[in-house]
Amino acid sequence: MPSLVEVDDRISNIENDLVALRRHLHTNPELSNQEFATSAFLIQRLRERGFMVTVRPENTGFFADLTPDGFDPSKHRTVAIRCDLDALPIEEMTGLDFTSNTAGVMHACGHDMHMTVATGVGMAVKRTELPGRLRLVYQHAEEAVPGGSIAMIELGAMKEVDFVLGLHVDPELEVGKIGVKDGAFTAAFDTFKIRVIGKSGHGARPHHCIDPIFIVTQLAGALYSSIGRLVDARDPMVFSIGKISGGHAPNIIPDDACIEGSIRTLSLANRDLIRPMLVRICDGICDTYGATYEMDLVQGAPAIINDTRVSSAIASAGREVLGEENVYRIPLPSMGSEDFSNFLSHAPGAMFRLGVARAGEPKYFLHSAKFSPDERAISVGVRVLARAALDLMQQG
Repeated sequence: MPSLVEVDDRISNIENDLVALRRHLHTNPELSNQEFATSAFLIQRLRERGFMVTVRPENTGFFADLTPDGFDPSKHRTVAIRCDLDALPIEEMTGLDFTSNTAGVMHACGHDMHMTVATGVGMAVKRTELPGRLRLVYQHAEEAVPGGSIAMIELGAMKEVDFVLGLHVDPELEVGKIGVKDGAFTAAFDTFKIRVIGKSGHGARPHHCIDPIFIVTQLAGALYSSIGRLVDARDPMVFSIGKISGGHAPNIIPDDACIEGSIRTLSLANRDLIRPMLVRICDGICDTYGATYEMDLVQGAPAIINDTRVSSAIASAGREVLGEENVYRIPLPSMGSEDFSNFLSHAPGAMFRLGVARAGEPKYFLHSAKFSPDERAISVGVRVLARAALDLMQQG
């Protein structure tokens, strides 16, 4: 086990390097499944530090191992730290000196911070001192549905992993604080698209037609109003319609129209209700008006359920680094989603929130064109994750 004082000293010595790394990543964002340069850049940095790297054939997404001499997976622990590579299709409006140099693409969800923190842990420890194996997992396409975590698992990222750690920046929590929670942390996320097929005709003669736009509006109202009557109000479900489309001219009733949206759930019981609920409502309304429909339901990430043992290790590390008063106990799960959850079906793990807000300044939230996290949070994240990882490597 390395001395924590030595690890802290190394982190202090590389703080400026980590800020420079984050700014490079922020300036050069890449969209989901296009993270070629980001991956190549980080792979080179990690190989220079003695990591053995396994890369996807597509050259987006990889994992890197730092393995001590004499490592035996039957006797020693492997702890994985997962981060995400992709940016968002957003035009940056922060005004920073190191703003995105790619038009319409921005690290507006903090993945540049996540990559930097994970890499910082790898820079802060030495292979010869590790009591177990450290694995850094750099996942592509977190922002896509169903997400890149499944492909990373197929690559072998969770092979022989005993514990897995993750973090997400939190613009509502001040820098110098972390948020921890046992159990449900985020919601499952599913998307749907319903295409209603009617009969086109003249806008002046709707009785000759089967109006799919009218039917879609009935579906929208029925779906919104049904949630509160079909699920237990004590078990949250969030239903949102994000897109309604159809038609080409104001005086023509079209042949079809579409409605698209998302559903977020915390429990498997509620998630299992989604398809039969949609089918029942669509059947009833479309039958009433003589229309047919096609439905596409795509399951995204399941809910993150934090393991108590791993979450406790993160909280303990946070108390050591920041003090008890700066370890915030998150009272309720987020209804957002994160495909870190897929890793948790292969090993116990937990995600925590890393505070990145500046006291007294306006808060710009995730996916905002003005999102700009406080870079002082980088060293906080590295210190907490390094301690938690080293602690878990020693647990029997």
